[in-house]
Amino acid sequence: MSAHFATSDDGTRIAYEMTGSGPVMVLLHGGAQSRQTWRDAGYVDRLGSDFTVVTIDLRGHGESDKPTSVEAYGIDRHCQDILSVADHAGIERFALWGYSFGANTGRYLAARSERVTRFVMVGVPFGPGASGDFRRTVTGVRDRWIPILRAQNEGILDLESLTPPERAYLQSARAQHEVPWLTAILDWGEIVPAQLLCPTLWIVGGENPVALEGARSIEAALANSKVLLCTIDGLTHELEMSDIDNVLPRIQGFIRNASG
Repeated sequence: MSAHFATSDDGTRIAYEMTGSGPVMVLLHGGAQSRQTWRDAGYVDRLGSDFTVVTIDLRGHGESDKPTSVEAYGIDRHCQDILSVADHAGIERFALWGYSFGANTGRYLAARSERVTRFVMVGVPFGPGASGDFRRTVTGVRDRWIPILRAQNEGILDLESLTPPERAYLQSARAQHEVPWLTAILDWGEIVPAQLLCPTLWIVGGENPVALEGARSIEAALANSKVLLCTIDGLTHELEMSDIDNVLPRIQGFIRNASG
C-alpha cells in the first residue's frame, strides 16, 4: 500500500498508511524499524476487521524525512508528528499502541494530549527516555559520534582516526540521521504513570529484564494511576512484538473494554 504524507510543524514529512474500519488505532514501531514492521508481523491484517489502523514511519525511519540534527528529534517534534498525521487523516481522537522506541515516544504524547483515548505501552519502562545500561550505551554513542559528525560537516574529519567499521558506517550515510534520533532521547525527560491522561495497558515480557525491573521498581505507584500492568511470561523484548498470538488478544480486549 502506498504511503500518505503529513507535514509536521517544522516541515518534516511523515509517512503513514491507513487501512481497515472502526475505531482508530495508531501504531508506533520500534527503533530502526518502520511501519512495515506491523504488517510483516501480521498485526495490520488481524486488526483491520475491527479497527481503522494507522501505521506511521517515525521521523528518521522508513519513508519519512530524516533530519540530521539532534534537535530535530526532540520529543516535542515526535509528538507533533503523530498529531499532524491525525490531522491530515481527519482523525480527532485515537487509541495509541507503541512498541519499544514507539512506546517510549507514545508515553509522552499520552501524558500531554487528551486526543489519545487509550494507550498500549509495550516493552519499555517508565522514567527517562533512556535508563540503566541502555542510557550508558546511548551516552557512549553520543560522546563518540556527535564530534565525528560535526567534524565531517565542517570538512575537518580525519578518516584515519576511525576504525574500519566506523568508516563503513559513516560512508553508508545512515549515521547522519541514526545517531541524532538515537541520542536525542537522552534529553526527553521523565514520564511517570500518574502523568498519563488515559487508560493505559503496560505490557512487559517476563524475559525482558529492563522493562521487568522497571515494573517491579514502581509497582506501588501503579495503584494510583490509570496504568494496568500485564506481564507475559516467556516473552523477550523481540517476542513482545513477534508473538502476535500471545500479545494481540490482550490488547484487543483492553482497547474494547477500557473506559475513557
